[in-house]
Amino acid sequence: MAAKKKLNTVKKMKKKISKVKTKKTKKIAVKKVKKIVIDTKKLLKLDEARKYVIDIAGEKGLEVFEFLIANGEMEENFLAKKLKFEKANAIRKFLYKLYNKNLVSYRKVRKNNKAWYTYFWSANSSKLVFIIKGMYEDEIKQTKKSMELNKAEDFYVCDICNRRYDVNEALQNDFRCKNDGGVLTHLESERILEDKQSRIDFLNKKLNELKQLVK
Repeated sequence: MAAKKKLNTVKKMKKKISKVKTKKTKKIAVKKVKKIVIDTKKLLKLDEARKYVIDIAGEKGLEVFEFLIANGEMEENFLAKKLKFEKANAIRKFLYKLYNKNLVSYRKVRKNNKAWYTYFWSANSSKLVFIIKGMYEDEIKQTKKSMELNKAEDFYVCDICNRRYDVNEALQNDFRCKNDGGVLTHLESERILEDKQSRIDFLNKKLNELKQLVK
């Protein structure tokens, strides 16, 4: 009786195993991530891009960033040697400034199983594109807001230096310029709006040019 019960148990187990084998497995579709390719030569010709990097890390920082873009990932000491820095410590301050804005990244590798690491640095050109794009978009947004205000306000301009004043400032200064004493003349709001619309058109053009750098 016990043997028969054991045989039935074995048969049930075989059926379960058979069901598991015949059960269809769902295939998971994995989407391929499209690699972003950036025309870095044209990117670094943009005045805004160069100025942004210089403001963060100075002329030397721009040199480091350009070198990493041109040559790809590079070991820290070798990078310092190529750019004629005396020691790796001297180049690190520029790398850290760029790193704080995510313009460069690094990976570290343990050196010969010892306690210290070797650092490899690379440039993040896509981050710079994102930053410049944001700068253009922010200025467009602010200029549009300013245009709305200009529709309801009068402005005056100095005949000599072209400095602009709103009506309250002009009254406070007896319609004379603070800079050079020039006479302030009324500036037609239409002219201001045209100037600002021209600026928006220019920035939109720059945005389109920036998009062309990304493939």
